Amino acid sequence: MIGFDIAGLSLPMVLLCTALALIGSSVQGSLGFGLGMLTSPLFAMIDHSFVPVAMMLAVVPLTFGVAIRDRAHIDASGFKWAILGRFPGVFIGLVALRAMNEDLLAYAVASSVAVAVILSVVTSRRGQVVPTNATTLTSAGFASGFMGTVTSIGGPPMALVYKDGDPRTVRATIAAFFSIGVVITVAGFVLSGEIGRHELALTAVILPGVVAGLPLSSVLARHMSSAVMRPLILVMCAVSALLLVLQTAL
Repeated sequence: MIGFDIAGLSLPMVLLCTALALIGSSVQGSLGFGLGMLTSPLFAMIDHSFVPVAMMLAVVPLTFGVAIRDRAHIDASGFKWAILGRFPGVFIGLVALRAMNEDLLAYAVASSVAVAVILSVVTSRRGQVVPTNATTLTSAGFASGFMGTVTSIGGPPMALVYKDGDPRTVRATIAAFFSIGVVITVAGFVLSGEIGRHELALTAVILPGVVAGLPLSSVLARHMSSAVMRPLILVMCAVSALLLVLQTAL
């Protein structure tokens, strides 16, 4: 269609963004995290306004959907400590977000992904187990709130704390945490004036893919091994982060 565009994106680009959202949503719905890590660097290359506002708005139905689907496996005790840390993390993240220009935000996204990948690889190779207690969960909640607000990548801190637990508990607890955490962050965006028409239009571009990923993730959760998918996700995230750094630098 001649002249077709949504939020300044051509039809092929809209379809690409929807496909990326579908892939990221399917991964997060099956493993508990991954949408932000996997797609934020790529979305930021397409339009900086995707990150973090559009990403955070679009992920709301996914996090609530996974939390409701897997509610029987939520670690209620760990959830409350993580939420306690989320509040100050969001506040400090909003302050940082308003102080950053587009290039700094792009580097922040790439750096967040790179750090998460490195930490995941190092801790796994050393056989280290992060203790799951009030201190680590509150700290993870704070880091997740800050990173999620600034870059839309809030999953890695929580995933590192829970990574040695039952996959169902990991998926359900992180989803429950994000369900409340995203509402806190979005409220902060509204109060700080970060949400505009362009961000809402970009949200509409990726929302169908995010929603469609929920039922697909149920199939993946039953039939695909996280031991196989995790290294693949880390490799894809590392490549995405590198591409974003090169694109911003050039």
